[in-house]
Amino acid sequence: MKKIDPVIRLNEQGFAINKLFRPCEGMYGFRYNGYPNENREALFHFFAVQGYDTSFTYHGRPYYLLYVGPWVALSDAAYTAVIQRFENANLLIENLEIEGHKLIDIIDELENVQSN
Repeated sequence: MKKIDPVIRLNEQGFAINKLFRPCEGMYGFRYNGYPNENREALFHFFAVQGYDTSFTYHGRPYYLLYVGPWVALSDAAYTAVIQRFENANLLIENLEIEGHKLIDIIDELENVQSN
């Protein structure tokens, strides 16, 4: 059975949302599912809520996030290696360190963010 992040909930319209990193359509509109930019939409919605594998570059170096279901991980380009494993996507977003920075702190600086 797929283990879901405990802060993923249904909104008033019945759509799954990330309650920890909430979208705000009133402030940001619907272009990025209620987030201010593509990076936040990709990580907070497509990765954490929808369960898509996600890739991005930071300072020219590629990174790959694997969504397995019961857990998530920093992975390799083929999405086969488990480099660093986390219980859920929000924990990865909050705690994964890249070049000495937490992912959550550099989210707006990421480049080439893709949800697969």
